[in-house]
Order: sequence, then structure tokens, then C-alpha cells
Amino acid sequence: MRESDFLAAVVRASGPVLTRFLAGFTDRTHTLQAPALPNHVAWTLGHCAYTMGRLVERLGGDPLPDCDFLVGDGTRGTSERFDTLSVRLGSRPRPDAAMYPALNRATRIFEDAVDRLASRAGAMDENALAVEVSWGAQQRTRRDLLVRVSLHNAQHAGQLADLRRALAMPTIAG
Repeated sequence: MRESDFLAAVVRASGPVLTRFLAGFTDRTHTLQAPALPNHVAWTLGHCAYTMGRLVERLGGDPLPDCDFLVGDGTRGTSERFDTLSVRLGSRPRPDAAMYPALNRATRIFEDAVDRLASRAGAMDENALAVEVSWGAQQRTRRDLLVRVSLHNAQHAGQLADLRRALAMPTIAG
């Protein structure tokens, strides 16, 4: 198996690791937060999709899709699009569901971001994967960033597991 195919598979596997924790959430509950926990479902889906989209750009792919994201002031998200300022690093989830896409749409945006990133990864050769690019204040190889962003999705899946527990929702096994 080519390394790029393996990395694409890792990215693809990170999607269901997160989305399995969405069971039981609705448009009425996808912006609920629990005391002492950092995020809610809508923010998590947008944040992870945004992060993957930024990596697609670092891999030489297209920018964030306008159909999924808009640049506002952090409060202008809609039922169809995330406001990039509301989900980027350092943003804080807000309880106003009108600021975020509806749950099914937010899930679709996340899943499409997984597909775009995995497709881009799979199209790269070993030389392209070894190229260092900026990621925040650091320089990382594209290869390392593909693993890192996949683990980022898994980290947020763990936060959703904690959120489910705090909201007394059924456990997701397996």
C-alpha cells in the first residue's frame, strides 16, 4: 500500500470515530453544553471541518468551500454555513443554535471535509508528503499534519463522549 493511500485511510477512519457520538442529538440539543466541558456538537463539527479544510489548503487543494463556510464576525453562521470565526482555534462555542448549521447539515459539512482531505492525501506522492508547511507557529511535514489532524478529530470525539455522559445520554459502545 502506498503511504498516501494509508494516510487517506487514516483520515477517512477519523470521521466515523467522531460521528458515532452524534446519535441522539437533535437540532434542539446540538448546541447544549455541560458545566466544565469545553464544547458542544455544532461547534465540534464546524471546528473539525474547518481544521481539515485548512489542511486541504496546505496540501495544495481548494480553499474552504463557500457553500459550507462564510467569513463573518463570529456570530453570522446560518442553518447552512459555519462562520469561520465561530469555529476556528481560540473560538468559544455559543448556545445560540441559529449561529450554526442544523445538525444534519453540520454533519454533512464535517463528512465532506473528511472526504476532501482524504482525497487530497491519497493523490499525493511521497515527495509531496515530505514537504514542510506552516501550521500555526510551527513547520510540519504534510505527512505529520495528516496524522495530527486525524488525531485532532479523535480528540474531539472524546470530548463528545464526555458531553454525552454529562448530559445523561446513552453510552456509545464499540
